[in-house]
Amino acid sequence: MKRASILFAALIALVELAAFGASFLNNMAEHPHAAVPLGILWLMFRYFTIWTNTLVGLAFGWMAWRKRALAKPFLAALVLWILIVGVVYHLLLAGDAPLHGLDYVSNLLYHTAAPILVPVWWLAFAPKGGLTSHHAVIWLTWPLVYLVYAVIRGLETGFYPYFFLNLDRLGWGGLGLWCVKFLVAFWIGGLVIVTLGRGLNRLGISR
Repeated sequence: MKRASILFAALIALVELAAFGASFLNNMAEHPHAAVPLGILWLMFRYFTIWTNTLVGLAFGWMAWRKRALAKPFLAALVLWILIVGVVYHLLLAGDAPLHGLDYVSNLLYHTAAPILVPVWWLAFAPKGGLTSHHAVIWLTWPLVYLVYAVIRGLETGFYPYFFLNLDRLGWGGLGLWCVKFLVAFWIGGLVIVTLGRGLNRLGISR
């Protein structure tokens, strides 16, 4: 990895660390009776946003520390997953009520900054050769595992982190339909990233 790539990766890792810290402190303020830190972490890791951004932070922190890029398909997968986080939030989840304080900071970093910075890093620095349509299918594993986890946790606790996963309101049919929609969106997004990576590779912009 070149110096600029390493520094950019370190910036992304720091953004993710700041977002996690702001989210943790905000949850402490909103749930003062939760056990610290395990109770707060249990509350935070209900969301795909937290899981995915944490994975991104760990991946880019590792690359900045080791000065070595991770596997090409995994880097492309991170781009897909974090982009979906940003798109879904801004299209479906962002409410009209303004956020304040740490809640605003964590949402801005998680849902806007990271979904911009990670694709920019990938476009500028990541090797992209060898991506295939098969990878777009493999990349469905992460959202699929989360969907199963969220539904099982919802059945146990009665709390569903997103309206489109609320089994009590949607029923199994409605829930299944939403899950299919999201997996199809992930698959199409993956195919777009594969196509983009192939195109950039042919142009000699990346390896």
